[in-house]
Amino acid sequence: MGYIKQRIAELSKEFGGKIRASRACMDWYEAGIKSKSQNEAQITRTRFQPGKIYVFKYFPKYAKELPWFDQNPVVLAIEQVNNNDFGINLNLLPVPYKEKLLDELFTRMNIKVDVQETDIISEILGIETPSGIDAIKEKPLRITYEGIRAYLEKDGYDFALRQYIPSRKKDQAVVSYSKWPEIALCDFMDFNKTNVLKVRLMFNDYLKKNI
Repeated sequence: MGYIKQRIAELSKEFGGKIRASRACMDWYEAGIKSKSQNEAQITRTRFQPGKIYVFKYFPKYAKELPWFDQNPVVLAIEQVNNNDFGINLNLLPVPYKEKLLDELFTRMNIKVDVQETDIISEILGIETPSGIDAIKEKPLRITYEGIRAYLEKDGYDFALRQYIPSRKKDQAVVSYSKWPEIALCDFMDFNKTNVLKVRLMFNDYLKKNI
């Protein structure tokens, strides 16, 4: 068990279950993007940087023609393709797969966590305890699609690969590496013309055909 799964377990224990932990993490995120002192989740208009996680509102250019789409993606950025931002929309992966992907990638990329990161409980209670972490200034990871393609295809993570037109994104925020567990617990899903159950069934069908 790596940092991500261990921290998720700790948060679930702290808040008395995963559902309560998810609600607490959503409160942390909403408060964080409005805070002037906490920089672990920040609004940004920059293009995707490899390895960083972005949360944003999205309305596709040809929305009417699409059978469905996610209006609030949570994307692990990989690179830029055809002038678009490209990455893995974590909302499209079942929770166990999402947590496994983040946990393995965190370990594989040897990401270091600031030991003085802020305490989520203090943040939710409004106690100002700045950590010094700045999500925008953190260095991107050395990730390319070709470099991790085989890894993504092995477990079906490539089902969630998507391109995003930068000008179609709104209210984009970037999250620090240390807060990947919190963002993994958040429920941002907002599907247009479909629902979570149908997306999960699509993922299962994809696994049957490709794995």
